[in-house]
Amino acid sequence: MGDMTISKILLPLIISLGLIGCGQKDTKNVEKGSSDPTLCSFLDNSCTKSTKGVNFTIKISPEEVPSEQDLHFRLTVDKTVINVKARLEGRDMFMGIIPVVLSQTESNTYDSQFMLGSCASGYMVWRLFISAEYQGQQINTHFDFLADNKQK
Repeated sequence: MGDMTISKILLPLIISLGLIGCGQKDTKNVEKGSSDPTLCSFLDNSCTKSTKGVNFTIKISPEEVPSEQDLHFRLTVDKTVINVKARLEGRDMFMGIIPVVLSQTESNTYDSQFMLGSCASGYMVWRLFISAEYQGQQINTHFDFLADNKQK
């Protein structure tokens, strides 16, 4: 078999498996229409997590976090950190790794733009990973949020 035949077989299989996984709900998920208190919601405010004495606050707009549209992301940190990095992944299923290219706009403030893929089930939780260095120590945190979130 040539490379072309293998790719003709594997590509549809990979796409099918991705769509099947996207449509399944993990037991950690809640029914559509109800709210999960473990998820960040940007409809009313930003989301903050504290890790090793450093507060990371994120805000995404538009607040509904629509799939397949440009999103603006802002990260603010209450301490001076260096080597700040971010990436996005699906929480309950693999949707690829989306690098988040951060630009420092002010002291302790970072902005980025990105786009999320869409999920056929209508319930897609994304996980934003943040890493930084503070006083010579590596610190990591993550935020979970729902794409296409229209509920208050």
